[in-house]
Amino acid sequence: MTYAPGELARTGVRGAMWQGLAFASGRIIVLVTTIVLARLLSPEEYGLVALALVLMGYAETIADAGVAQALVYLPRTGVIARSALLISAVLGTLLGLGAFLAAPLIAEIFNLPDVEPLVQVLGISVLATSLGAVPEALLRRDLQFKKLTAAPVIRAATMGTVTLSLAFTGHGAWSLAVGTAAGSVAYAATCWFLVGRSAPWQIWRVRKDALQANLKYGAPVAGSSMLARLIFDIDYLIIGLLLGAHALGYYTLAFRLPEVLILNVFFVLSTVLFPLYAQVRGEPERLRSGYLTSVRIQSLYGVTTGVGLAVVAPVLVPLVFGEKWLDAVLPLVFLALYAAARSLGAGANDVYKAIGRPGLSIWVSLVRLVILLPVLLYATQWGIVGVACAQFVVAVVFACGMQLVAARVIELRARELLRAVAPGLVCGAAVAVAGLGILAAPVLGGVATLVLVVPTAVAVVYAILRFGFKPLHDELVQLVRRR
Repeated sequence: MTYAPGELARTGVRGAMWQGLAFASGRIIVLVTTIVLARLLSPEEYGLVALALVLMGYAETIADAGVAQALVYLPRTGVIARSALLISAVLGTLLGLGAFLAAPLIAEIFNLPDVEPLVQVLGISVLATSLGAVPEALLRRDLQFKKLTAAPVIRAATMGTVTLSLAFTGHGAWSLAVGTAAGSVAYAATCWFLVGRSAPWQIWRVRKDALQANLKYGAPVAGSSMLARLIFDIDYLIIGLLLGAHALGYYTLAFRLPEVLILNVFFVLSTVLFPLYAQVRGEPERLRSGYLTSVRIQSLYGVTTGVGLAVVAPVLVPLVFGEKWLDAVLPLVFLALYAAARSLGAGANDVYKAIGRPGLSIWVSLVRLVILLPVLLYATQWGIVGVACAQFVVAVVFACGMQLVAARVIELRARELLRAVAPGLVCGAAVAVAGLGILAAPVLGGVATLVLVVPTAVAVVYAILRFGFKPLHDELVQLVRRR
């Protein structure tokens, strides 16, 4: 498939719009569920489920051995797909069983007996994730983003319905664990339904070379994803071990909004951009052009949203979640800025994988983990606020490092990357000034402040783009019109 200059990013954004539709629908359900649970559960109950979800998240990350990514990169043959399914089914079964058996040991290590049954229930989610990875990858490989839209919506609706039904009947932490498992099963079933007759069910018809090809490409990807997940969630583990479930509950709630509004958006874009980058990996100019456009858009969105969320945190938390969550305000400020910093490095890993060098992600992740772990451990002496602040500082440093590595492998000049992130940095600074100015007005209440800050921030960003970065403004308008 051939793309004109800039068409790569346009195709990516159009695909992301379909994924964004599914994402937005699902996130609305998740946000509503989060708000309701915050009112019904105690911080300790919230922390218990968060810890179980994090631990199972590690298993889910490697549940397909990276073969879902391999399907996007490798030749489109039936034997490759069948081999991928066999690998993911075997590994998912082993991990699900392992979670069930290891649950008592996990509870003992964290000194939290109530987490044992939650881990066992979430083992079902691990198995479902592995079984749904291949059909999802086949749909993404063929750029069937519109068709795939239904799956995340059904998952979120199932999870929300089950979770809230159990929460309102007094099942506490169980409600979120069971709801998450139900959502994962619904997602996998939907993906298989969408693949239809092209489903590679005949897993007994495999070849050794196809298995090896999947594992050769998939293993480094799985390793990189595991490291990325460890980095992303290492703060949860440290807080759970050293500060307890109560502190973890506050920290988890603080992380929820940056995760839903910013980090998950980049995940959606990543699932769209990786297969597109892979298709033009032999056309350097088009790859560079598309990458710079994605950096401009992702940094603009991430920085402005992150800064805006940090500004309104003091009025947002008590208004939306309740006064009992006030200890989550300051961590939310730093975690929103952390998400903004991560947006500056978004997309680099997709380039590493697309050009057939997933091992680069592993090295970058290893260096980051070696630095992040002792920094977070040291920061725990200042509680969850210290951990959140440390996350922000390290994210700034590694956003720069990841982009420099990406620039080197696709032969971009550093000043081109600086120009790409400049609109986001300028708009983010303007949002901070405008938002803090409104927040300082003593006569405004929480609702009035939020109602005023959001449209003001949007207007300021639009004015800066319209008159200060007109080419980017025109490109964004064109992308929306061509959806």
